[in-house]
Amino acid sequence: MEWTKEQQNVIDFRNRDILVSAAAGSGKTAVLVARIIQRILDPQNPVDIDRLLVVTFTKAAAAEMRERIGAAIEAECEKDPQNTHLRRQSALIHNAMITTIDSFCLFVVRNHFEEISLDPNFRIADEGEIRLLEQDVLEQVFEDNYARQEKTFLSLIDAYAGKRNDHGVREMVAKIYRMSLSSPWPQAWMKKLTEPYQVEHAQELVQTEMLEDIAEHARLLLCDMCTQMTQALQLCNEPDGPQTYAKTLEADLTQLQQAENLQGYLQVQTFLNGLVFGKLSPIRKFSGDVQKKETVMEIWSDVKKEVETLQKKYFAMDLETLLLQQKRLCPFLEELVRLALEYTQAMETAKRKKRIVDFADIEHFALRILVDEKTKQPRHTAEEFRRHFAEIMIDEYQDSNQVQEEIMRAISMETEGGHNLFMVGDVKQSIYRFRGADISNILNFEKEYKGTRTIRLEQNYRSTQNILDAANAVIKNNVGRKGKTLWTDAGSGEKVTIKTVFNEQDEANFVVSSIMMDYNRGRNWKENAILYRMNAQSNACLLYTSDAAD
Repeated sequence: MEWTKEQQNVIDFRNRDILVSAAAGSGKTAVLVARIIQRILDPQNPVDIDRLLVVTFTKAAAAEMRERIGAAIEAECEKDPQNTHLRRQSALIHNAMITTIDSFCLFVVRNHFEEISLDPNFRIADEGEIRLLEQDVLEQVFEDNYARQEKTFLSLIDAYAGKRNDHGVREMVAKIYRMSLSSPWPQAWMKKLTEPYQVEHAQELVQTEMLEDIAEHARLLLCDMCTQMTQALQLCNEPDGPQTYAKTLEADLTQLQQAENLQGYLQVQTFLNGLVFGKLSPIRKFSGDVQKKETVMEIWSDVKKEVETLQKKYFAMDLETLLLQQKRLCPFLEELVRLALEYTQAMETAKRKKRIVDFADIEHFALRILVDEKTKQPRHTAEEFRRHFAEIMIDEYQDSNQVQEEIMRAISMETEGGHNLFMVGDVKQSIYRFRGADISNILNFEKEYKGTRTIRLEQNYRSTQNILDAANAVIKNNVGRKGKTLWTDAGSGEKVTIKTVFNEQDEANFVVSSIMMDYNRGRNWKENAILYRMNAQSNACLLYTSDAAD
């Protein structure tokens, strides 16, 4: 197979940490297999397949990877049947660490459970069983606290419980607990929550991580609003667009664009307080596209409301007032954290009694086996893995979380100044934030691992250029992405059609009518696909499809 220059670099580069920014359809799996085979066949420094840790996101992907590598090894054996090293790889492939991160963590725990005094006779509970246990344990924690009648607990209930029940307080405790599970050290993370509320001076407050995060979050939202306003302005300037609105939108956009260079809470606060939007004057006897006019008005109105919400929610108070509020809230937050810590301990006890764990537990157990919680230094087991694995290869890196990041760091050569990490991912394909995935792992990789070589695989082998141009046009508005432009030599293909509709019924009618027209022209039903953001959106399409079939 003939590789592109970038693909060949992915296969060849050694002795440094490598980040492969691989676009969808860029042949990353084939390249990854080729790199593994070349590592095995390296005439200067051949590596046994079981000395490579290859981590994929799903069991199916791991099975496919193992099958591809096995087939590639067999093909090389046929070329050189007397090669004992290759025959050895054929035997080793069955026990090689080509696996998911969950399976790797389970392997660590199963083989080193005694290091954290864990009962080896545990089983992995299903999600439903864990949810029921969480409810029961939370109920018991609150019953115990009501029985103790401590003042701080009762004050929290009086301040935040509803008139009929304390569900709101319970949910806050449960939320702190769930969020902590994404942290490498959950209890330390919980205790740190109160730090911004314990500062003594207003200027210290500005330097807290909480306010810095709020400021950066606001800046990114404002940059996104610039994108929305740019789209509205483009509609205004179209021949049948509401051109009367263009001047106002241009002025508002010019103001918003200044947000890109803002730094820190005070700068963002000053900017928001000084932001003044223009007014959209009524257009009498408008002869253009009414839908475009309404879309422009909706975008402008939404942006204006977003700015007002942002200002009121995070930036309405001066620092002294904010400091006073923080001090007033501090006792309540400390009590919430205390309850969350008690809940965490109770959950651990309940699980231990039932001899059950979930996958979050497995990851944290593996981390505790590999890293000393007090010193944060790798333990001897991590050192054993570090000596064993010549390279650590992680696929779908954009979907890793902070716990997994610390596990991989512990067993890598990074602590010894070595470089054996090989990460493959694509920021644009990160979709598992709701499961704790942290996109900052891939965004900050070059900062965390000095000397990293980043290689971009931008050529797409699946789609036509018009499809890729449309995707590039959408994703370029993501201000947090890593730069990458998809391209192909497969030709332009059919143009992408964008249809503006008034409601979901109109949308469904257009989609089904288009499919019916294609079918009447001889196209097969299987050549059509309808994609939607959530299941509820399928209802209208199903209704119109049924009517069309009748």
